[in-house]
Amino acid sequence: AEAAAAQYGVQVETELVSEVDYIENISERSVAETMTGPDLYVLGSSQMEKAALAGLTDQLDDKQMADTYSEKAVHAVTYDGKVMAYPFYVETSVLLYNRYYADEAPATIDAILDYSENYEASEVTAKVENMFEWNVADVIENYMFLGGYTDLGGEDGDDKSQVSMDLDKAVECMMYYQSLNSFFALDADTITSDEIIQDFIDGKTVFAIANASMIGKLDETIENGEIPEYPTERTVTDENGEEQTEELNFDPFYAAAPLPDLTNDLETGGLSVTNAIAVNPYSVNRAAAAAIARYLTEKNVGNLYEMTSKIPACQSLAEAPTPAWDAVSEAYDKAAEVPKIMELSDMWLHLEATMADVWR
Repeated sequence: AEAAAAQYGVQVETELVSEVDYIENISERSVAETMTGPDLYVLGSSQMEKAALAGLTDQLDDKQMADTYSEKAVHAVTYDGKVMAYPFYVETSVLLYNRYYADEAPATIDAILDYSENYEASEVTAKVENMFEWNVADVIENYMFLGGYTDLGGEDGDDKSQVSMDLDKAVECMMYYQSLNSFFALDADTITSDEIIQDFIDGKTVFAIANASMIGKLDETIENGEIPEYPTERTVTDENGEEQTEELNFDPFYAAAPLPDLTNDLETGGLSVTNAIAVNPYSVNRAAAAAIARYLTEKNVGNLYEMTSKIPACQSLAEAPTPAWDAVSEAYDKAAEVPKIMELSDMWLHLEATMADVWR
């Protein structure tokens, strides 16, 4: 805010508010006799229909957006065919793997199962306790098991005629999902994302599904030098059957990849959330508000990840904010955006309960 004020010659005030009745409160303050609503505000893609119908968004000139954001991000801030906000930061899931334990990311969860069956303990893998972990209690993480065969509103997530699920494939996916309970000891009643990423940091886990905040904690731990030591070499057998010493030095110790499919025949489909900055049409400082919105989402977004562990939506950064940047960007572009359709807002509670029952 201070830097923006200095550059644009306007005072910038920030306000942290409750997410409860967020759009309703902005609307009420904006249409009051004395306008006390914000000039601009952070808006989740799932809130966009509500905000648009409340008259709290306005169409933006999207001609320059293709140079700054991916096509997916532009669709995420589009409602009724109009771009309504500036993409700010994104949330999605990726596969992490420990480079000391695995040479590459498996293309399928079946391949992770094969890795588990062929796993042999060694001095290098002495810390390993888990082959694969993800937050089985989190509907956003679990959505990948249904996402390959579900359409939640089309490309912009706002088309009610494009809400569908391939039920035959969904049943196959759920049967596969349920079968994983016998391979991986994940307790839906106790597991947490913090526990999962800490296990990965400690070298206890080979493969893990992680979201942006988990990656942020991982990178922060590496930056602080708080990761365990690994052997600096290992013995391998070459194609002639002779033993060779191979040096080990992976920096960082992890790599990331887009979500794996379930099998060669069953696809996955991740979920994403795009948080954007919208200019309030009721603002009396709309030109300044738009300039500050561009400043926050594009011109000065390079240090956002370092400060907040939020991964910028902007694609024209001077340098990658995290080693997982390419994987997150690819996973985000492939993922389905949380729908904007208000009638689907309680879908996640039902889906969470259903998948918990299937898992148990």
